[in-house]
Amino acid sequence: MCVRESKSFPSLWIIFLVLGLAQGLTEIDSQDPEDPEDPFSSTDEARFDWPWSRNKTTKGTPAGLNLKNEYAQMEIASFSDFERHPCRRVCQQGQSQTCYYQLVVHNYQRLGPECQRCQYDERACAAEYCLFGDGVASPVMAVNRMIPGPPIELCENDTVVVDVLNYLGEATTMHWHGLNMRRSPEMDGAAFITQNPVQPGEVYRYEFLADRSGSLWYHSHMGWQRGFGVAGHLIIRQTRQANQHAHLYDYDLVEHALMVQDIFYDHELTTVRNILINGKGRNHLNQLPDNDNRHRYERLRVTPGYRYRMRVLLNGIDNCPVEFSIEQHKLLIISTDGNDIEPVLADGFFLTSAERFDFVLEASQVAKNYWIRVRGYEQCEGLKLYQGAVLSYRGATRSELPRGNILVSPQSRALDADNFLKPTNISGQSKALSAAPVLVNDYRIMPTIAAGPAAFLRLATAEKDNNVGTVALRSLQPVPWPRNTKFRTYYSSFSLRRAPNGEMLFQIDEISYIPPGISLLQGRHLFQDDGYFCNRSSLAAQGRNCQQDVCECLNVIRMPAYRPIEMVVANYMVNTHPFHVHGTSFHLVGQGVVGNMEDLRNIQQLDRQGLLPRLPDHYHAVLKDSVQIPGLGYIIVRFISNNPGFWLYHCHVEAHAVQGMMAVLKIGENHQIKRIPARVRC
Repeated sequence: MCVRESKSFPSLWIIFLVLGLAQGLTEIDSQDPEDPEDPFSSTDEARFDWPWSRNKTTKGTPAGLNLKNEYAQMEIASFSDFERHPCRRVCQQGQSQTCYYQLVVHNYQRLGPECQRCQYDERACAAEYCLFGDGVASPVMAVNRMIPGPPIELCENDTVVVDVLNYLGEATTMHWHGLNMRRSPEMDGAAFITQNPVQPGEVYRYEFLADRSGSLWYHSHMGWQRGFGVAGHLIIRQTRQANQHAHLYDYDLVEHALMVQDIFYDHELTTVRNILINGKGRNHLNQLPDNDNRHRYERLRVTPGYRYRMRVLLNGIDNCPVEFSIEQHKLLIISTDGNDIEPVLADGFFLTSAERFDFVLEASQVAKNYWIRVRGYEQCEGLKLYQGAVLSYRGATRSELPRGNILVSPQSRALDADNFLKPTNISGQSKALSAAPVLVNDYRIMPTIAAGPAAFLRLATAEKDNNVGTVALRSLQPVPWPRNTKFRTYYSSFSLRRAPNGEMLFQIDEISYIPPGISLLQGRHLFQDDGYFCNRSSLAAQGRNCQQDVCECLNVIRMPAYRPIEMVVANYMVNTHPFHVHGTSFHLVGQGVVGNMEDLRNIQQLDRQGLLPRLPDHYHAVLKDSVQIPGLGYIIVRFISNNPGFWLYHCHVEAHAVQGMMAVLKIGENHQIKRIPARVRC
């Protein structure tokens, strides 16, 4: 007989929470609350051995930490942000904590019925939990009544316990983007890969170690939920002694973390309608000027003379890379995807979906309000979508908007860069400012193979000029392998094709992904790989030609564990696409444009001819978890496969992933992958 502890939810009679086999999710059973014979009634003493109580480290745990095990009479209104959370603190050496959070994922609405005074008074919005957005009513999915969801702030080596409550009418999961989950792969949050989804009315308890620092984030990994708003910042800080960039700034405030997202209205999922910054911004359905006070913009407050660390991420739903800049300010870029880099002083940077950049801003200008500028490209460019926020100096009128338009012409931008005051302390350098703007990660400018390997190496390793490509960024740490390491190379591709029925198929290795029916991590002993998986090699062995046939299956690419791995990924489309893998970060050692489909399909042959150059071993190649593959181009990434398991590999444009641009990396053999113990004690 299995011993369970009963739990309850509002609006249901009585509910039992049963931890599913090899999972932390709970199932709900209706019971009569008046039945005295009910052996699992809520009046019984707790008899369940919760898994986190068996191996819990108490060192550094704050006194009175209460892990919630009872959700009776719980309402969404009782969930809020974490402004006063005890784990929101200055990080001190040897003082890690166990940090407990509750996230309720639920349906909500921009300009919903709770918005009464907020429509007329911006100061009333927070008290009403009103999501004003861009002033267009539209259904959304929120976390604790917030979009973005409440930021979670931790210190490196904290233990994190998060209860995710699903109040949606559909299944959900939560992915902790940027954490590799080496000790706890079952907590990655990839539906049917590392867990079964959390069904409506269920709770899933995530528990993991915050074993790295940086600007990370959490988001749903089910369907279109990330596009509807289920996402938030996950900021993990270091002690000052461990932080190699600590001397560059005075303040690191969560109020200066920005999430940029392209959005749709109603359920027109593939039609991008606007870009918002922290869920706010002007809409493009009216002709009001940008500086009309009827618009609602996110505001960042700074004090003259101080230096601020700011964090920006792009939650990209459609294929809309963005350019980020701040009027009359230079940005000292110090980190990408949560990984420290050698500082680069720039006028702005580009982001594709899931990429993050941290920068230091010195408040050295005249005390007034300035535009924070976000310009959309690709799908957003044709619709002329852009957005703004306000950098407001103390001493300036808080409610006043900057003069002029958010966007400026290239000529005006060059003049703007040339005329603002020269920063004196931000980087300890006295480098003259040039009129031509310096842009980092510009997806429009890439080395071509026609220019030859020498040109690539000059661009990647030379002194930074106006084009600082992603591959030119330098990590603070050397690569973790010795010189002359031999890598096992895997060739892969992103592509798009039209099926005979007219459906557009987004593919990896020209295979459209079909998800499994059970979670691969927990259920791997229930099937034979060769009979359950497919990949390009197995389909070719069956005589299938996926360039001509429509190939749809569970695409699993097998890689050995504990080996140096190299992936060369080609993009068969003219638009840039963001590449992301779970379970590992990677070093970007090559990136460029081939320019035509015929050569791309023969990229392995091009590589044998030496036409795809890599950075030299001594170069501190940038460490990323998401990176753009240029249109009709390629990337080369390297990592050590020291995290055996099943890990998603996909395009991070949500519209493309949902429509099949996914695959799974199976790293290692079954016996090398962590066994997930049963969580119900029988």
